[in-house]
Amino acid sequence: MHVSMKRRMLLGLAALVLFGLAAAYWSLGGGASGWFGSGAKELPPPAVPVYNEQGIKQTTTVKEGRLQVYDGTGWKPEFWTGVNMGATTPGHAPGELAPSKADYLRWFAQIKDLHADVIRVYTILPPFFYEALAEFNAGRKDPLYILQGVWSPEEHLIGADGGGQDAFQEDAVAVFRQEIQDAVGAIHGKLKRKAKAGHASGKYTADVSPYVLGWVVGTEWEPHSVKATNDAHPGMPPFQGEYFQAAAGASPFESWLAQMLDTLAKEETKHSWQHPVSFTNWVTTDPLRHPNEPAENEDMVSVDPMHIQPKENWKAGYFASYHIYPYYPDLLRYEEKYQKYRDSRGEINPYAGYLHDLRQHHQNIPLIVAEYGVPSSRGMAHYGPLGRNQGLHTEQEQGEINADLYRSIYDENYDGAMLFAWQDEWFKITWNTMELDAPIGRRPFWRNMLTNEEHFGVLAVEAGASPQDQIVLDGKTDDWERRKGVKTQAYPGFDMSVSHDEAYVYLLLKKKEGAWKPGEEKVYVGFDTLDGGSAKADKAPGVTFGGGQEFMLKLHGEKDSAMYVNSAYDIHTWQYGFMKKMMPWQEAWKQAGNGLFLPYRLPVSKPQVLPQTGEKLPFEDVELGALHHGTTDPNSAEFNNLADWYASGSVMEIRLPWMLLGFTDPSTKKAWRYPYEAGALKSEEVKAIRIEPHLLAGTAGTGASEPLAYKWDAWNKPAYHERLKKSYPILQAVFGELGKKPPKGTQAGASQQPASP
Repeated sequence: MHVSMKRRMLLGLAALVLFGLAAAYWSLGGGASGWFGSGAKELPPPAVPVYNEQGIKQTTTVKEGRLQVYDGTGWKPEFWTGVNMGATTPGHAPGELAPSKADYLRWFAQIKDLHADVIRVYTILPPFFYEALAEFNAGRKDPLYILQGVWSPEEHLIGADGGGQDAFQEDAVAVFRQEIQDAVGAIHGKLKRKAKAGHASGKYTADVSPYVLGWVVGTEWEPHSVKATNDAHPGMPPFQGEYFQAAAGASPFESWLAQMLDTLAKEETKHSWQHPVSFTNWVTTDPLRHPNEPAENEDMVSVDPMHIQPKENWKAGYFASYHIYPYYPDLLRYEEKYQKYRDSRGEINPYAGYLHDLRQHHQNIPLIVAEYGVPSSRGMAHYGPLGRNQGLHTEQEQGEINADLYRSIYDENYDGAMLFAWQDEWFKITWNTMELDAPIGRRPFWRNMLTNEEHFGVLAVEAGASPQDQIVLDGKTDDWERRKGVKTQAYPGFDMSVSHDEAYVYLLLKKKEGAWKPGEEKVYVGFDTLDGGSAKADKAPGVTFGGGQEFMLKLHGEKDSAMYVNSAYDIHTWQYGFMKKMMPWQEAWKQAGNGLFLPYRLPVSKPQVLPQTGEKLPFEDVELGALHHGTTDPNSAEFNNLADWYASGSVMEIRLPWMLLGFTDPSTKKAWRYPYEAGALKSEEVKAIRIEPHLLAGTAGTGASEPLAYKWDAWNKPAYHERLKKSYPILQAVFGELGKKPPKGTQAGASQQPASP
């Protein structure tokens, strides 16, 4: 989802992380202030045909179990291809709804060029979003449709302790109903909404109802909230509404959902329109049983769309929508039947196996995957089958994996697939870095390359006001020469220059004579950020540093270069070894002066037990300090967005993510403290990064030299620019191939004739 409320994935943290992420999303502050003026252009009538029967208008509906569109003569099934769109830009909390009308118009054109026909949004956006959509679609017979979301009252459902609350509490029902009413008013251009922090407000006059593919109500349901609701109302009779009802055997939570869908249906009908309706669901609360899922929360309760039914007077119908990722929950790794499932191409495909089972359960109603995808991130948070991990992918790999997922969704007879996501979002957090990038209110101001959640977009949102403001690892120095604030210092045989932006600290090592010879020469660079550390490093034999180092960079060649952290400064082994006893730990690691340096690692899975076999799954982590060689020039055929260093001739360039240097918030110059001394995850201000390089050409060691003390100013307004990723053309091709086809299993070219008006 557009908030990291999606993918609280992981490892027995489901309830805690869900609460933290949902609370973080809305507590970041901000919110649209004042009234948004309409500013809408006088537009021609929509070019899409509108079906009108007995005073109820429709452009989309559910017929024959398919999500169909009216083409002027009949109803046409289509495999719906879309993208999820976030609500913010760098420097802003999501509740501030920062994108402008110009942003939306630019994005709509790029999305349409991607061969996507649908955008999904999670909540009510400002009036100019709907004005932009109406303006973009004016005169188009192939409009960009919208799946409009309605944000659920998560703070009421989750509770202050994250333990889950009864959904029928009066406040939760009242808040949700009001949000539904406002969302319907916004779509139909008939809403005035006063300013409220974290919410869009203003005067809504743009009627985009002809372009609504459907409604997706609510957010991913936290299992404890579902259980608390069911436990509070044993024996509750199924809800019976005017347009929606709960079926026999429906749980109280499902009856609550039916009641909310009925509220939406009544509001829509007041405007003489009806559109297909669904609610958000995800694997965690799916109706399937997963006997070998190791995390209890992931198979605790179910929310079954088949337990909710539209009545005959709801002409637009009802569909099911799920968020389904290839790497979580762990059932995709450990359910034996999914490890053996062969897809329509004859290949082992656990993701397709799960899709198959879910499709089998949802008979005779449309089913879409409302979120899927992998990030092109430098960081990673979980392993998935077939290398479909939650991160550490190049943009090329991201495109290829997402294209495979999209094909799987189509081949398993679904009705649509909404890619997550359109754009990268800097405010996002994920479970294995969220405690390290604090305070959370500062997250939008810098780009954490180790947080995978920030990098799901097809549109990269990069540091620097323009591509010309970026430092590119390409062996050229013109970008360095254009920059202000670069600091340079001479060392034996080379000069070192240092710069930074909102994502990286950059180093330029320029030889005075000759070329760099990676693999033959050894380069070590020490980084001293705080008091303490070690002047010796076991990973840099023969080198003596001038001060205590927290980090040490080793450059030996393309396959043997890495960043290491002083063992006493290593948060990872302190937290998961010393404190939580989940991994091996050594007493010697506590002493900063021992000169022991460890690979920079992050956790990807905590210890678990497989319920069917009792097999104990060990703690898993991933080395993120291993450095990638390559160029970051997007115009090069060798482009690698994961690249950390590049050497060509006399020029060696290095870029290091801020968190790889211990920073919790570089925009205020904060880094974490030595954890054994602090006794907790705490931060303090860094006055300067003291950077000390050493070049070893043979076996002789080197003595201490004067480090370059790099200082920078704190910032509150990040610079950024956009770039279409290398995944874009890959997806453009597959979307163009399948996006206009009817769903698999539907007769090609079939058009279900509507009843006579």
